[in-house]
Amino acid sequence: MDQKTGTMSALGSTKPLSALERENNQLKARVAELERLVVCDTLTPLFNRRHFMEELDRWCWRAHRYGGEYGLLFVDVDNLKNVNDSLGHQAGDILLLAIAKALMGAVRRSDLVARVGGDEFAILLDNIPEAELAGKAERIGKAIGKLSIDHAGATLKPSVSAGFAPFEPGVKPSELLLRADRSMYAAKQAKGISPLI
Repeated sequence: MDQKTGTMSALGSTKPLSALERENNQLKARVAELERLVVCDTLTPLFNRRHFMEELDRWCWRAHRYGGEYGLLFVDVDNLKNVNDSLGHQAGDILLLAIAKALMGAVRRSDLVARVGGDEFAILLDNIPEAELAGKAERIGKAIGKLSIDHAGATLKPSVSAGFAPFEPGVKPSELLLRADRSMYAAKQAKGISPLI
């Protein structure tokens, strides 16, 4: 560094140190944003499917290696297509955002919430006995059912169907997902909702 001019001469750079620091800070901010985009959903403040699948794999390994009580909840928004068709996709997005925030408020910091599909969410629950999973799924459904969102003169009253699966030693992530998915569809059919809607 040239002490008289305050510039860097190494590697041929003659920029003032403050300019280099600014560029470095901007680069760090861009890298941090790219890292965030890799793991975060594009609409909600939740993790995305890719990050969820990586974490599910890690949680399954941890459960197999060390034991412990973990659970997976699979949450599907009821009749989102009807909202999108009748009020537009902006209304559907507002509904999804409200549900995402409610899900984040219904779990602990040690749990993980992700949006894994258009109207599907998944929650990894840490340190939860198998006997409490059904109750947790029911409480989450009730919490979502209490939401009331005003949009463009309409009041949106969302509901969800939630299924669950406990972690078991040696269970593969794909099998765990399948069990939680089947449980969710059973909950949906019990309410008389076609899985195709």
